[in-house]
Amino acid sequence: MARAAGVSVSAVSRAFTDENRLNKKTRDHILKIAGELGYRPNALARSLIRQESDLVAVVSGNTDGMYDKYFFETLSAELQKCGKWALQVRSEHEENVAATLGKALMYPVQAAIVRAGTVDKQVIEYSKNVHVPLIYTGLGPDVEGADCVWLNYAGGAKLATKRLIQRGCRRIAYLGGIDGITAEVGRREGYLQALNMAGLEPHSITDTRFDFEGGMQATLNLLQNDNPPDGLYCVSDATALGALNAAKSILHLRVPEDVAVVGSDNMPMASWPCFDLTAVTNPIDEIVQNLMETLEARLADPHQQEMSVLVEPTLVIRGSA
Repeated sequence: MARAAGVSVSAVSRAFTDENRLNKKTRDHILKIAGELGYRPNALARSLIRQESDLVAVVSGNTDGMYDKYFFETLSAELQKCGKWALQVRSEHEENVAATLGKALMYPVQAAIVRAGTVDKQVIEYSKNVHVPLIYTGLGPDVEGADCVWLNYAGGAKLATKRLIQRGCRRIAYLGGIDGITAEVGRREGYLQALNMAGLEPHSITDTRFDFEGGMQATLNLLQNDNPPDGLYCVSDATALGALNAAKSILHLRVPEDVAVVGSDNMPMASWPCFDLTAVTNPIDEIVQNLMETLEARLADPHQQEMSVLVEPTLVIRGSA
């Protein structure tokens, strides 16, 4: 390519970078020859030569797909603003996140951001050996050997449950998630604590997979038994939307008069008039901003102590509770 354009190899490299120090005439000439030859630079090969990369692995389990979609879009955009590119790697099951992360670390990535509810110590040790820092989101408060940006799940669950109690609900059910996942553990704990403070017993605790179908089926089962709940606190917005569909569209109940529903995440669709879902926030913009600041600090000083950033949720009150 350089020979065909009659320029140096470094000139060709500069013509394809944002840090372009070539004059316009030379750059236009190089790009014209490149187009004629069908040439394009190989970023992965260049990263191996320089021993550095602009790739950041983003690894997640396949749990609440709707929330993860918004999260990845926001994170990817912020990484690009900083001249980095997201390498998204998804695991079909939460239990396989560690193996998926291990495979992602085989690529020349600068760092890895991991959305997971569990952690594998062997993967953290491996990441240290290959000098790739890990930043977890979805865990907390401390992950030994890695940085963490985490949400106060228990605090958010207390806000949600207290809202249902304030509405006069006394038979409050919890539609939970996958057993052992940090978000599930924290939200269940907060739910139980809020009930205990009010002198109430839990109506029921049901496991789902953080998804619409699980929320819908669990709600149908609960609302058609002899002692139905009058309030539902759901582990995710996806679960809550399934609960709303069961209560309103299938059983034709009034929400919130017959049963009140509160979700967790506050995704954009929670505000749609057809849902009007009261929800605890899992604020993507704030979490992503903290992830970017943590990533910048970690890359600037790889040897500093582990960082742990706490994000506090709020309650957005709408028509469902």
